[in-house]
This record gives sequence, structure tokens and C-alpha cells, in this order.
Amino acid sequence: MAINETNTAGEPTSATTQELLVHAHLNQLIEPNDFVATALLELMSPAELLKLIQREDSYPVALKSSVDGLLGYHPPADAAQDLKVALTRWRKRLGLSNPKAALEAAARVGGGLLIPADPRWPRQLADLSLGRPLCLWWRAANPELLEFQELSHNVSIVGSRDASDYGDQVTFDLGRTLALKGCTIVSGGAYGIDASAHRAALSVEDWPYQNPPTITVMAGGIDRLYPSGNSNLLNQIIARGVLISEVPPGTTSARFRFLNRNRLIAALSRLVIISEARHRSGALNTASHAVELGRDVAAVPGSVFAPNSAGCHRLIAEGSAALLTCPQDALSMVGEQVQQNRHDAPSLQRPADTLNRDEAMVYDIMQFTKGMVVDEISARSGIPLIKTLRAINRLESLHMASTDGMTWKLVRQTSKRGS
Repeated sequence: MAINETNTAGEPTSATTQELLVHAHLNQLIEPNDFVATALLELMSPAELLKLIQREDSYPVALKSSVDGLLGYHPPADAAQDLKVALTRWRKRLGLSNPKAALEAAARVGGGLLIPADPRWPRQLADLSLGRPLCLWWRAANPELLEFQELSHNVSIVGSRDASDYGDQVTFDLGRTLALKGCTIVSGGAYGIDASAHRAALSVEDWPYQNPPTITVMAGGIDRLYPSGNSNLLNQIIARGVLISEVPPGTTSARFRFLNRNRLIAALSRLVIISEARHRSGALNTASHAVELGRDVAAVPGSVFAPNSAGCHRLIAEGSAALLTCPQDALSMVGEQVQQNRHDAPSLQRPADTLNRDEAMVYDIMQFTKGMVVDEISARSGIPLIKTLRAINRLESLHMASTDGMTWKLVRQTSKRGS
């Protein structure tokens, strides 16, 4: 296969078959977030690293000092970061690796392999330094979306798997408000907050932007949708967004892999929002990575009696996260310039300058195609019923909303707002 042709999954790629096979092979030998492997890739090509691993009796002493220099210290002889220990660890998997089968497994589910040489590679992952991924496996009905996983567009929303009704509502409001502005919502596909964040992004119908509405970062293989209870949601994400993983097809999810993938969620995004988290929630691990990477972090407060908000309160108290009190706070953190590089979308360019805070929040909750009763709009927006009625009446007076007598929905504007 020549460069810029298509691979077995049918998507355009700048990698040759041999390059894909080499990366798939290394990916089956080396667990993600292995600093020794990344250090070696600073000194040699992936093909050269594979040949070194395959020479099972070779432990180049001269190479060790260079690797230690990149690591920034000299690991003890029995440490996992020692070159000899690392090579031994990877060589034990040689008999189990089958890169061709991995690529075929990805192709069978409509996916493929993305490597750093590909122009579609998310460049912000370089901020992870020696913790950056070797490659990314992906699934997307529209592979063109892979080209627009840009830092400036991405906002991560993560939190508790056992989300409360409050957490679900806050997350949905945040996710939908950001998505309406053209932000890609990044999360991990888990139960609770993750699922609410993805659903919020997918609730924006007729997505007009080049970037995907949502990205899921999996802890296991792309052919093993986990958790199984979210399989319908994950299939919707594949149909309209992007699903990625740094482990090969067939890999099962494990606790350490969840912790590893959290660094990718943080690195992909300009802002990480923790909408609900217990004192020892895994979402705090994502926040920690974000702080280390210099990403903005925000947390949503909750009741002082709610265990699910204890982690958020801790982040805010420590100064690790900004206080997030409403969706507009999140918009102010990401800025409104995110729309400038998108397809023209007059229907979603809201005349927000004419709306007050309550009216803007009600507008963000309402939809163009599906009518909603006033009680549902009030519940989803968090605006009291009387104020919701006033906001809806104002939207109707501005010809931005209409009713059939029972439900309300938005009215598409026929002309763009002036600049």
C-alpha cells in the first residue's frame, strides 16, 4: 500500500501497511504509558524498536544511559523503568502478538489504527511527553471527523458513575450548552456522568460542525463496548462521533487501564469539568492530569451533605479547579471563538445578546425538532417554573420559540445574526 491510499478499513491514511503493522505489533507488546518505550522512540524509529525487542538476547548497555537521561534518573536494576527489565517484559509477549489480526479486527467493526505520522493525529497529545500514546485505535462512521480532534474545540466532562439526579441534570445542561456552541464533549463512556455528557452532545440534532459532537476514550478494545449497558449509547457515538482507545482490539478493561486512559481525556481537551465526584473518585485522577498539563479545570458545587460532591468541593477548596455555577461560566472559560472555524450554522448562532441569563438557559435546553412541556424545560434548565414561563414568552415574542398549545420548541432563524 502506498502512502495516502486507503487501508483495510477504507479510510484515507498517510501510513503504509508496514507502518501500521509495526505500530500494531508494538502496541500488543507494550502497555500504554510506558515511559521507557517512549524514551526509546525518541532515540530510534518504531521499526528499529521492534527489531530490538525481537533480538531476545540483546541488552545494549550503551543505550541504557541514553534512556536514563531521557527519564531523568537512573532506575535500579530491578525497577520497571530499567531498560533490561522493560525489554524482558515486552519480549514475554512476542509469542502472543498478532498485529495483522488486530488490524483485521478493527476493520471488521468499521475502525482502524491512527499513528503519530498521520495528519489526523491529535497533536495536543504531545503535551503528555513520555506518557503520550504509541497509537490510537478508532471507530467512527465518518472517519473525516478524526481530522478535527483539536484542543481548542474539546471540553471534557467527567464524574461519578453513580450520579445523582442533580449530577445528571447539571451535566446534561453543561454538555448541551457547550455543544450548541460547537464544542466537542469528551468523556469515558461510563455510566453516570460520562453517559449524561455524551447524551447531551448527541442531543444537538443536525450537527453542522466539522469537529465531532462527542469523543469517547475507551479503557478496553474498540471491539469490546464497555460497559455493556451503555452499548446503545456507544453505538450512537460511533454513528455520529468518534470512539478511540490506545489498547488493541480484544483488550479487556481493567482498573489500571481506566487510570491510564484518564490522562488522554485530560490531554485531549482545553477544559476539564468535574460535575460530580466522590472524595476518592477516579474523576479526580483526570483532574490531576489536567492540572499537570496546564489545562483549565472546573468543578460544580453540590450540597455539603452529598457524598457525590465531596470531590468537587475538595478541588475547589484546594484551588485546583474553578467554581462552576452555571453553563455560562463554562462558556466564559472556553470563549465563544470556537465557532469561527466551523461550517456556517445560522440556526445555532443564537441571538444571545438579546437574552438575559434565565432566557439563555431556557433557550439552551429547548430543541428545534422536539417539543417540550414547560415542567420539563424548568426541570432541565434549573429555572423556577414562573421564571421559565416568562422566559418562554419572551422567546415567543422574539419569534425564537413556538407552541402547539401543549409543548414548546425553538424556531429556526431565517437569517444570520449580524456580526
